[in-house]
Amino acid sequence: MELWFRRSMWLSLLFLIGCGASYQSGSERERPITRHANSHFEQGNIDLKEQRYHEAIEHYRQALYSDPDNAIIHAALGWAYYNVGMLDAAIAEGEAVMRLEPDNPDVAKLMEILYQERKQHR
Repeated sequence: MELWFRRSMWLSLLFLIGCGASYQSGSERERPITRHANSHFEQGNIDLKEQRYHEAIEHYRQALYSDPDNAIIHAALGWAYYNVGMLDAAIAEGEAVMRLEPDNPDVAKLMEILYQERKQHR
């Protein structure tokens, strides 16, 4: 599977979960990120955009410490892990997103791709 496709799937997942535009969990929108977690999340997003993946991972971990059940943060952390080649960690974060957003069909599609990629690397 081509790299651009995998990357576009992760970005699509982040967009869909982050914006809540095409998917809403039940009748509620995605829970907002707490203020303390938000500063770490925002810095993680900056680091991710500038391809400082290890720094992004640390910021996302800090954000999760303050807001452990936020699917947006888990998805972003999974993307950062994926970019440094930590496929098992990326899958674990994707599974956390699946647990938090069980009805989101995009998460299941992405996880299938990640499971296949892990199988190819073993």
